Amino acid sequence: MAMVSAVSSDSGPSQPRLPGTPGKPAGKPVRSRVVLAMEGVTKSYPNGKVALRGVDLVVPEGDFVFLVGPSGAGKSTIIKLLIRDEMATKGVVLLDGRDLARLKRKEVPRIRRKIGIVFQDFKLLPHKSVRENVAFALEVTGAPRRSIGPVVDRVLRVVGLTGQADQLPGQLSGGEQQRTAIARALVHNPRLFIADEPTGNLDPLISWEIIQLLLRINELGVTVLMATHNAEVVTALRKRVVALEDGRVVRDQTEAAYHRED
Repeated sequence: MAMVSAVSSDSGPSQPRLPGTPGKPAGKPVRSRVVLAMEGVTKSYPNGKVALRGVDLVVPEGDFVFLVGPSGAGKSTIIKLLIRDEMATKGVVLLDGRDLARLKRKEVPRIRRKIGIVFQDFKLLPHKSVRENVAFALEVTGAPRRSIGPVVDRVLRVVGLTGQADQLPGQLSGGEQQRTAIARALVHNPRLFIADEPTGNLDPLISWEIIQLLLRINELGVTVLMATHNAEVVTALRKRVVALEDGRVVRDQTEAAYHRED
């Protein structure tokens, strides 16, 4: 989503923006544009392991999808395919209309910037402040220096960390560290925001705060795909649930619980 368009170099349709960004007002978009599509995707490895088997998945713009299933079901493999860490053995993976298998090597960094991703272990740089961690994600891509400060300030307001901007990760709570990681993932205007077990290292109260933040980001127009084992959260929120088992999609339901309800 073009939430912080001052640093965006990709052309495309007008998109929602985070609060304080000039241009189109923030808000839930009309779900007419497909952000992610997987068509008949199979992923097998040289050792014979088959991680995905004929997966079909379509995620429209503005959707919030929980990706669930036991360990080894294929959730991590889907994420690796989306960020081009792995390539599908069969089938097609489309991100914002681009076939990831057909990308030239030099195009991979740009397509990766269409995805914001956070993990359960935060992956922050320990000797950089909150502000510097978020800014670094822009600096390494050559963003104009004059635009970095305003963009960083904007996303820190969104995640509620303005007051902690000059603190180091070691001075933060686990929830604040995850908020920093979320801010860093938002600065490139992602078309798709992936949260890979984002509450796995957090206590229940802080987990709910992070989930509420992800819901707020989704309400601002960002498409969210969250891989999780947290059955309580999934069942309470009643969002779309895509369940994997042995590399196959065994359930794709809206307003669903973590477990199948017959």
